[in-house]
Amino acid sequence: MPRLHRVSPLPGDDAAAPDDDHREGGPGGTDRPPRDRRLWSRDFVLAMVVQLGVALVFMTLMTYMALYAGERFGARDVAAGFAASAFILGSALARIVLGKYLDVIGRKRLLVSALLVYVACSALYPLAGAYGVLVALRVVQGAAFGAATTAVTAGVLQMVPPSRRGEGMGYFLTASTVANGVGPLLAVQLSTAHGPAPVFLLVLGASVLALGAAVVLRVPELAGGPPPHARRFRLRPGDVLDPDALPVALVILIVSFGYAGIATYSTPFLLQAGLGTAASLFFVALATGMLTVRLFSGRLQDRRGPNAVILPLGALFTVALVLLGVATEPWLVITAGLLAGLGYGGASPTLQVVAATRARPERLGIATSTHYLLLDTSIAFGPVVFGALIPLIGYRGHFLVLAATVLAGVVLYWFVHGRGHHGGRP
Repeated sequence: MPRLHRVSPLPGDDAAAPDDDHREGGPGGTDRPPRDRRLWSRDFVLAMVVQLGVALVFMTLMTYMALYAGERFGARDVAAGFAASAFILGSALARIVLGKYLDVIGRKRLLVSALLVYVACSALYPLAGAYGVLVALRVVQGAAFGAATTAVTAGVLQMVPPSRRGEGMGYFLTASTVANGVGPLLAVQLSTAHGPAPVFLLVLGASVLALGAAVVLRVPELAGGPPPHARRFRLRPGDVLDPDALPVALVILIVSFGYAGIATYSTPFLLQAGLGTAASLFFVALATGMLTVRLFSGRLQDRRGPNAVILPLGALFTVALVLLGVATEPWLVITAGLLAGLGYGGASPTLQVVAATRARPERLGIATSTHYLLLDTSIAFGPVVFGALIPLIGYRGHFLVLAATVLAGVVLYWFVHGRGHHGGRP
């Protein structure tokens, strides 16, 4: 009987060096991650498209809605402002219950259902014939926004490899950063040149884009079905706020007061200070800083731990607010915008990953909802609470108080999480 010989595989054959695929560095000992650590995938990109479409609608209408309510319905300042902020109210109300029932309903089912409502609201805005109808649409679309972002974020947190979760969230949230820069710009340019019709057409198109991506997106569901606590109909405090994620979520609540103050009061401050020409450049620098830092802060977190990101970038955000408060020259304003983008843009997703990592796997939905609920609370009420100080201490004093508040948030982070995680991953 002839002796069988092992045939050497040809160069490039998939059968070559079968052990290479299991080697830590990949074939040839390179730095390519093993298969279970790969980050970029079809579904990860689709999730980014969903986030981009949803966030573009949010930012475009947050910029334009107060102006539209004033022009269309004669709404005064407070009522016009509520036409914009009612969206956040709806989002917060949705998040109160969605954390618990996310995995009962199913992440994919909730995501697609929420985006169907999102599209419907975008289509109905031009048909709203009364101020009350407009506000109702804002609340409903805000609730759909809260549902969609909670579902897609929980899916992404489970989709990305745990060892690269910081990097994955950093890349994922660049979609929101792009929307933050593009949405307000398009809202102003389109409404100024052509009125409300193209603005509403833009948000309808962005909503449809998000829905289309969600339909073909494979969203990871909770393994083993919904946890026992999710089957209870009654809502308890632990069903709304995850106790393990809450301490870090309180940090994002405090730190986001600074971002809310910048978003709301930087333009009137710069106009009053005679620095109006630097206002638009301030927001360009802010968006540039946020986009830049999110390309590397997540990887730094995965390799060096959250302290390596949150502590220096939290301090950087504090410095940015101080610079803005004392700025008398355009270059100081632009520098403050860049530092604020780097500081808040890197610290925010890192805190979200830490909060999610602290929670038990079966409570990831509640942990995600906890983070967003406190973030929404900060964005909605921060300008009201801290804005009340402006008549007493002026805009400059207001930004200095915000700097002290952000610094207090960084100190709180150290005590609730940072001091127990020297140099390691969360």
